[in-house]
Amino acid sequence: MGESEAEVLAWCVVANVAEQTSHGEEEAELRRGLKHFAAGAKLWVLPAQWGDGGDSVFVVGRHRGRGPGRLARIVIERRHLTNFRVRGVYSPAVHRELVKPWKGWSSDHPLRLWDTRDDAEQAAQYWNRMSVGAAEVRRPHKRIELIEELSVLAGGRTWTVFRVAGLRPPYDLADVCRNDREVEAFTALHAVLRPMLAESGESGPYDRFAADPRWTVIVDAAANALATLTA
Repeated sequence: MGESEAEVLAWCVVANVAEQTSHGEEEAELRRGLKHFAAGAKLWVLPAQWGDGGDSVFVVGRHRGRGPGRLARIVIERRHLTNFRVRGVYSPAVHRELVKPWKGWSSDHPLRLWDTRDDAEQAAQYWNRMSVGAAEVRRPHKRIELIEELSVLAGGRTWTVFRVAGLRPPYDLADVCRNDREVEAFTALHAVLRPMLAESGESGPYDRFAADPRWTVIVDAAANALATLTA
């Protein structure tokens, strides 16, 4: 029987395990693939189940140590995945693994599937933008984290200003940027952002930054930096 939309059990984001993954506080330990999944393995990725925005996700895939065809559902860090896209779930075995109760919650609190194909598509597109170039830098986790925070600032929201400015906590541009063009984009942003922060201080509500005459220039510089890092 051919696959058709009528046979789809669910729509789900799928991704592949990165060829090289980094571990440890300084991301200095490099491995091929992950402990439970081989490099390049195809995984089915569930939406965020708690309030971290999907930094850690439930995935289903063929486990390295369980024999041919044996599936496993495990929580991993999303930063170890690449090439996000959306596929229909046709296999009853995969679907059972996706929806089975999680021991951390009661049986009346099942894991959440993607509500619609469109929701899954939007998440896949966003996660791909966030992971662009992550495998090419010294600190891939920090790069992904910084791009997500930069996205907040480029959207005109203020709560990531100190982190994007490299002040809380600090980061080294050489660790998160792929090339001189990306460094230049961040340097231009810092040139307008850091003076405002130095004058305003770190106390008081974040909303006050949006009232500063330089705010629109900062947002534009953040948008340019974001476009450069996700190109």
